[in-house]
Formats: sequence, C-alpha cells, structure tokens
Amino acid sequence: MQLLIFVTKKEEKIDQLMKELALSEIRGATVLSSTGMANSIKDMEDFPMFDVLTTMLKGEKELTSKTILLAVKDSKVEDARKAINKVYGDLSTPNSGILLGIPVTFFEGLKED
Repeated sequence: MQLLIFVTKKEEKIDQLMKELALSEIRGATVLSSTGMANSIKDMEDFPMFDVLTTMLKGEKELTSKTILLAVKDSKVEDARKAINKVYGDLSTPNSGILLGIPVTFFEGLKED
C-alpha cells in the first residue's frame, strides 16, 4: 500500500479528478486546503530575500493550493497516477502539480477491500 500525495494550484479540476479516481475504483481521497512556502513568507518584513520571493511569485495568480491524500493498494497506484495525469496533464509542466508516493507500513480504521 502507498500513500499518494498530490498538490496542485488548479483547484477547478478537483471534481474532475475525483470522478476519474472513482471510475478507476479508487475511493477514500481526502482533499485539504494548503498553503505553499511562498505564501507563508510573503508578508514577513524581516525576510531578507524580497527579490527572490518576487521572482518566485511572478505570474502566479493563486497562492493557495489543494493537497489530495490517497491511500491505495500497490496494484492501484498506476491507475491513480493515470487518473491524475489524465486530468492535470504532464506534471513536468510548471504549476500543474506535484505527486509523490510513500510506502504505508500499516493501515487501520477502515475495512480494506
């Protein structure tokens, strides 16, 4: 089993992603509102790198994001990745999203299918 973590600024595509995951028989995604580092430090008066921050934020309209957590069986990891890529496209495109997987050593609380 793996915990997939997907972070995106494209909040308008979340519903479409949930549909694609459901069609792939993947359930139990949790969607959280999140804030990236740039948004967290943008108002710090004592932060000495305002020029760097301005460069980081250049062209970015949204400073909030969504983090989607999915605990999936190893056999469904590729299906989840395909669903995410179908909705969000190539994740190597800037600002499309970041996806990572972490092995899960145990799972409690829900009946496992």
